[in-house]
Amino acid sequence: MLRSTLIRTAIAGVAVLGLAGCGGGGDQLGDNDAGSSPAPSKVSSITVGSADFSESQLLAEIYGQALAAKGIEVKKKPNIGNRETYMAAIKDGSVDLVPEYTGAALAYFDKNSTETTEDGAYDALKKAVTPGLEVLDKSPATDEDTIVVTKATADKYSLKSLADLKPVGKEMVAGGSSEFKVRDAGLKGLKEKYGVEFKQYLPLDAGGPLSQKALLDNKIQLTNLFTTQSVIKEKGLVQLEDPENILPPNNVVPLIRTDHKSDDVAATLNAVSAKLTTDSLTELVKRIDVGKESADAVAKDWLAQNPLT
Repeated sequence: MLRSTLIRTAIAGVAVLGLAGCGGGGDQLGDNDAGSSPAPSKVSSITVGSADFSESQLLAEIYGQALAAKGIEVKKKPNIGNRETYMAAIKDGSVDLVPEYTGAALAYFDKNSTETTEDGAYDALKKAVTPGLEVLDKSPATDEDTIVVTKATADKYSLKSLADLKPVGKEMVAGGSSEFKVRDAGLKGLKEKYGVEFKQYLPLDAGGPLSQKALLDNKIQLTNLFTTQSVIKEKGLVQLEDPENILPPNNVVPLIRTDHKSDDVAATLNAVSAKLTTDSLTELVKRIDVGKESADAVAKDWLAQNPLT
């Protein structure tokens, strides 16, 4: 996903969840460093980080609260930033665990990957991650990137697919995050795979209130949202089909430093992943984005209703 990638909400500043480790935190992982620490038998503390959008914050809270219930000291670093920023943090040991998305993370670690299936992307990601990092079980819950227009725009230009944009793109203004402008799952891919170019690009946010308002006010005619966002259904937005598969599959998956992955930690996080569903994630995100509940409270409620074995 472009959360990287991505920012659904405009959040000022960087809040941090700090976590001392089991003796392995703070060591840097070079991109080619194969001499990483082995998985420990026991972890006493862990730092959980998140990207700067509400769903990532929610997942980080669920991970952290689930681990805390197992007696592990948990410190939190929410709202770190986009993918490049929080990946730097997990590599240098500032955080030990972050929620990730299979296809988007794969594109980060292997820019040449062409995987388009859920299992293919997950298997490739397991091989592509930097030594010293691991992904645990992928969840059935997904949150896909989607490229949307209003129904009025779809009707005006007869849009059903991204391929339909080619003859009309230069009449349209696109907008969204800085990542959406330059990534394969964005304007770069639209140009290379579909031959689409736009009249203008407005830098806004990653599926957040700025992009949503600009789209609904017709200041932009196209943007990138995420499939768990309730605004798509509530405002009748049209998700354009992607026959060339520039938008990757994105199952939720924990990304963790190997030196903080004990059996207990892995089992707890895998139990979380097994219980998450796309529908439940959509409802939980709505409670935060629309209902204005805190990620902390929503995570606590979900864990109470979904006890982990």
